[in-house]
Amino acid sequence: MALSFQYDFNFKKDKTNKFVTVILGFLIYCMSITFMSGVFTYGLTDNWDRSLKGQLTIEFPAHSEGVNSNLTEKQLDQVFHLLQETNGVLKVRRLKDADILKILGPWLDNTAVPDDFPFPVLFDVELDRKVKVDLLDLTSKLSKVSQGVRIHNHANWYAPIEKISKGLFGFSVLLSVLILITVCSTVIYIVKKTLSNHKDVVKILQLIGARDKYIATQFKKYYFSVSLKGTWISLILSMMTIFGITRLIEAPWINLDNIRYLGISFCVPILVIMVVMITSQSTVLYFLKNEDWLE
Repeated sequence: MALSFQYDFNFKKDKTNKFVTVILGFLIYCMSITFMSGVFTYGLTDNWDRSLKGQLTIEFPAHSEGVNSNLTEKQLDQVFHLLQETNGVLKVRRLKDADILKILGPWLDNTAVPDDFPFPVLFDVELDRKVKVDLLDLTSKLSKVSQGVRIHNHANWYAPIEKISKGLFGFSVLLSVLILITVCSTVIYIVKKTLSNHKDVVKILQLIGARDKYIATQFKKYYFSVSLKGTWISLILSMMTIFGITRLIEAPWINLDNIRYLGISFCVPILVIMVVMITSQSTVLYFLKNEDWLE
């Protein structure tokens, strides 16, 4: 996309603006990747939150009542009835031996399991997240059916990971803000130098009646076009990164995550372009009112 405006300043021959496009393009790319990382971390955390919270695994270890003993059919019925009567329990499912083998598959590594292997009795319990279940009381009631019962709360496994993930998400947001501040600082410095280099033209324009806003608008339009060119650099690098990682992990080219990340690749530059336009115009207006700042 090429936009051309008429300027009273010869911006193209100004050495100060020589590498502005590349600098802004790289900063936009860094901010896009940082924001993508934050979104990825947040999405991962959210998926774990939905899959682990509200889930319990109740285990009755094998031989809990003596050698070769296990839960009887009567005890199984008692456990089902007790769980279904517990406030906050939505669904109860007993895991069969085949289900347990499937879960243990990655650790067994195709190792043969003896036919008389003592599998524990496992129940998968789904809870209502809005209701707080008293796990100590539930453990006490289940212990009356069979000693040695264990309740595994999946949320407890997830809690440390959740804290780390939220910390990484917060760090990515902070880093994005710092990059945006860097963009503003860079624009302020470059605009000040450019304005100083063209101070003679500025004085002539002021003598013939040009208002400060007119001069500031020219700078705003110029740095808009510069940041727009930098956006193309950022988009190319972002797409190369996205599809490079997609190929590395052998994921489908078209998926929801890639669409989300491409959306970020377009939205972040728009935000940066707006910031560059506002910053450049505000900087010019400020220095025109404070001529002592001009070198």
